[in-house]
Amino acid sequence: MQSVLADLRYSFRLLLRSRGYAIIAILALALGIGANTAIFSAVDAVLIRPLPYPDPDRLAMVWEDNSIAGFPTNTPAPANFLDWKKQNQVFSEMSAARGAAKNLTGDGPPEFVLGRGVLPGFFRVLGVTPALGRTLTDSDDQAGENVVVISYGLFQRRYAADPNLVGRSILMDGEKFTVVGVMPPSFHFPTKRDDIWIPARLTPQDQARRGSHYLQVVARLKPGIPVERAQQDMTTIGKRLEQEYPATNTKIGVVVVPLKEQAVGQSRTALLVVLAGAACVLLIACVNVANLLLAKAAGRKREMALRAALGAGRFRLIRQMVTESLLLSLAGGLAGLLFARLGLRLLDNLVPSRLGITLTLDAPVLFFCAAVALLTGVLFGLAPALHSSRLDLNEALKSGMRGSSSHGAGFLRDVLVVAEVALALVLLVGAGLMIRTLSGLYSIDLGFNPRNALTMTTYLPRTKYSEPSRRIHFYDAVLARVNALPGVVSSAYASDIPLTTRGNTNSIKIQGRPEPPPGTETDAFYRVGTNDYLKTLGVKLIAGRLLNDQDREKSTPVVVVNETCQKQYWSGASPLGARITTDGLDVWREVVGVVADPHESGIDVRLKCGVYLPVVQNQTAWAVPANILVRTQSNPLGLAAGVRNAIWAEDRDQPISGIQTLEDLVDLQLADRRQQMILLGSFAALALLLAALGIYGVLAYAVTQRTREIGVRMALGARSSDVVWMVTAHGARLAAAGLAIGGIAAAGVTRGMRQVLYEVSPFDLPTYAGVGAVLATAAIIACAIPAIRAARLDPTIALREE
Repeated sequence: MQSVLADLRYSFRLLLRSRGYAIIAILALALGIGANTAIFSAVDAVLIRPLPYPDPDRLAMVWEDNSIAGFPTNTPAPANFLDWKKQNQVFSEMSAARGAAKNLTGDGPPEFVLGRGVLPGFFRVLGVTPALGRTLTDSDDQAGENVVVISYGLFQRRYAADPNLVGRSILMDGEKFTVVGVMPPSFHFPTKRDDIWIPARLTPQDQARRGSHYLQVVARLKPGIPVERAQQDMTTIGKRLEQEYPATNTKIGVVVVPLKEQAVGQSRTALLVVLAGAACVLLIACVNVANLLLAKAAGRKREMALRAALGAGRFRLIRQMVTESLLLSLAGGLAGLLFARLGLRLLDNLVPSRLGITLTLDAPVLFFCAAVALLTGVLFGLAPALHSSRLDLNEALKSGMRGSSSHGAGFLRDVLVVAEVALALVLLVGAGLMIRTLSGLYSIDLGFNPRNALTMTTYLPRTKYSEPSRRIHFYDAVLARVNALPGVVSSAYASDIPLTTRGNTNSIKIQGRPEPPPGTETDAFYRVGTNDYLKTLGVKLIAGRLLNDQDREKSTPVVVVNETCQKQYWSGASPLGARITTDGLDVWREVVGVVADPHESGIDVRLKCGVYLPVVQNQTAWAVPANILVRTQSNPLGLAAGVRNAIWAEDRDQPISGIQTLEDLVDLQLADRRQQMILLGSFAALALLLAALGIYGVLAYAVTQRTREIGVRMALGARSSDVVWMVTAHGARLAAAGLAIGGIAAAGVTRGMRQVLYEVSPFDLPTYAGVGAVLATAAIIACAIPAIRAARLDPTIALREE
């Protein structure tokens, strides 16, 4: 122990004596360790830690596979769910939930809350217990008193965590609901935004429906039943239902998705890509520090030889040098925690919001940081230590041997530089592919104008606005006030704003055409709005006209279709004048216009047939306009207060939520990929800098060690250009080897990025060529500095130095 402490004290004194070298090494390690620690925090929270349920590996979501309509994981129809529940042999219990939204009033400002209507057994399947009170029971699903379970967030936010809330009534949509329970802070199902859970209470008519798809099914596997076995069982049931109900179930399969996989989604790939990038940065930092140690060790050969001559064995010498490297890495780890804390803020967008996770530097993350620091200390310190401990005492004890660096040390430094360049190329290619992806996404024609457009949600409770005429009056009154505001170009209400939902579709039929065979896609986005909706959205008119004020309740029912509909059902010919039905009510509507495809369900989601109807001619209960869209002359958010006051002037109890611009919605769609690009781009820039410094360091050290040789060459007639070429050629060979190896490595690594790329191949040649040119340019610059310095040596002075 005394000798170990002596090694630590001596190492500490050496670092203080070489503060510049120590600061550079610690900073490089801190960046690498900090980046890996921050990203591990996200990986641990999202991918490693189990969900907060008993036996979470036995939980799964069960979906309909309606890939033919573009929904590979579609919400199931109630009748299908009930058959699954009866016929399966693999789940101990199944339950389901449907969307629910309420307006909270009466005990504070009006508030719009999202939640779920749940079927019996929902909380039992998940195995969760409330923080206060109880959960919903099977008897609550029977007609009777309105009851509700609320989230812990709502409990704190609106009711100040009042423990006496359980048993009290709250007002939702003008009706009294008794609060029977409060869920724990860790419960977020299916998303963090859900604040209430009420009984779903499906009617017998609901339970018989196979054409309406709106449930979210959760199931618990029987002990010992793997997901693969469950998938086989449910596939068999799906095929059986397809034979029994061909009109609704043809080509409708069943998909079983583990709940963890469902919650994580595509974040797994994104996090692993970024983690691989951070690991590359750390490896490059280790390579640079190893090169520094090799260079420093070359100047300490005499010291090591004296230690060996005085009786120090090889293990003792190795331990001393590894102790120095561990001291550097631990200092880098401590400094890296500061970078990690800053990095947590940048990683928020990579964590699915539905998980309700807050990233922290907790005990497992701190343990990881310490382990990485120790591992890197050994990684970059062991090779120089092993090399420096192999001594020829007679040669090492000779004084004044400037050219005493061995060929083995030079070869090892060259190998490390090649590794640096290769790793840097991998990172640069990954960042380049993400830049190409993001550029492609931003260049997509959205089919609408996102600039200067404000949106907000005003959900109208059915109890208060059960009659369509009352809803129409509300829309007209609010829009009249909004249109009178200075700076407003136009305004409208709509059931769904683009990029806010991936569903809400109906099948369509065309008058005069035979019924398509079962299993044919007849699904279309179903959007209902006030007459100025498409105009306010800023869509491009292809043919005919948009909805306007001539479309009234008693006039001819009309519909506008998108370009995909025109291609799908009319083979590109004009559909104007054709009659279609879209709501299952046999109301035939005349097609009066065709518009360019608005991207309804996502920027990178395939386009789909869509229909747009005037709300005055549409009386369906589910497609109720709840989103106001305002087109402005300038900053849309500057009019948010005026629009809000216009709504409250009509209904003071109407809560308003989701205030944002259309540009915000577009940015939100791209937030994950933009964050990945920023992180990978930052890592790549750092890797490029470190690789250039690595090449510069090796060549600068080689020039120093070969000063006598260069002096002799110049004394014998070598020109400055010959010296420049000699030094540059050495660096160029290293860079070329690194580029070749890195290109092969990048082709293998980027293959795993397919899920996060958009219309760009992992083997995109322009990207490889571009980043290769950037790295080659940086290498040339790094070579030029020591080469020019070598060419300027005075042969007389160079020869005297020996």
